Amino acid sequence: MKFQELKKSLLNGAMPIYLIEGEDAFLRNKAVELIKNAFLTFPEFNFDAFDADAVSNEPDAFFATISAYPFMADKRIVVLNGFYPTANELKGKMFKRVFTEDFETTILIIVNEKPSVNLKKLERVTLVDCGKLDEVTATKWVKQECLNAGVVIGNEACSLVLEFCRLDMTKISTEVKKLIAFAGKGAEITKESVEALTHKDTDYQIYELTEKIARSKNNEAMAIFTDMLNKNADKQRIFSAIFYHFRRLFYSAISACDSKELALSLGTEEWQIKKAKEQAKNFSPKRLKQINDKLCALDGDFKSGEIMLDDALFNSIFNVMIEGE
Repeated sequence: MKFQELKKSLLNGAMPIYLIEGEDAFLRNKAVELIKNAFLTFPEFNFDAFDADAVSNEPDAFFATISAYPFMADKRIVVLNGFYPTANELKGKMFKRVFTEDFETTILIIVNEKPSVNLKKLERVTLVDCGKLDEVTATKWVKQECLNAGVVIGNEACSLVLEFCRLDMTKISTEVKKLIAFAGKGAEITKESVEALTHKDTDYQIYELTEKIARSKNNEAMAIFTDMLNKNADKQRIFSAIFYHFRRLFYSAISACDSKELALSLGTEEWQIKKAKEQAKNFSPKRLKQINDKLCALDGDFKSGEIMLDDALFNSIFNVMIEGE
């Protein structure tokens, strides 16, 4: 099920094992919170959390915990973080019991950022997909948070928040709290306040940067690049984001696949491909090919130690983007 379906499903009772899986940390934490709020009482006695290494080192302690009875309650909850078992591990004596026996009074919640094919195959495991929310659902969340705080936010301002944060709910929740506090109860969050106060995600700034380059607005492009360096000391993250952004643009320009197929093949999100297809129209396929060839060369030179990271990053801007064809 999708994250947004979880709350309703909990009204029908608990499933024995939940696999909370997806890239959005805010949604993963929220999913665990929803399950705990629905079924957990006396958490000091009936809640335990393990990580995968602890389970590997002390499997007996983990098994004893999930097989124990709750204290003065119907359920106990056990969270297992970062668990990516192999098929052989699941066939082992302990895990075979964990995933086949019915521990009626225990809810096991496995929380993973990345997919686990082996866990998804198990009959008693219920998947909760915590990938990025779609724009409609994220908009509803933002507007409800503002309504709860007695603050108004219009469609344009709300869309800007989502775009600046690239639909990352962890970032959205942080920025919305800041905007609510700035506006104050009874006031409105305006487009201007969003533009002035919201921290723009690196990927969004690269999208902006690319727009300026496509329109030969090099001074504005350099201003964005300088701002990125001032706000984000992780230069390798910036270089990688530039590299993969232009890779998406190139394949979006030349591929006959639809957005969903292309997103799957590139290991990215469908909404990112849709944005890339729009932006790729500002460049000729030839120019995108030239840019990608240069970025690949810079990446190879950096990884082989022929150039320093600073050289790779600045060359990607000066020699690749601004010079153009």
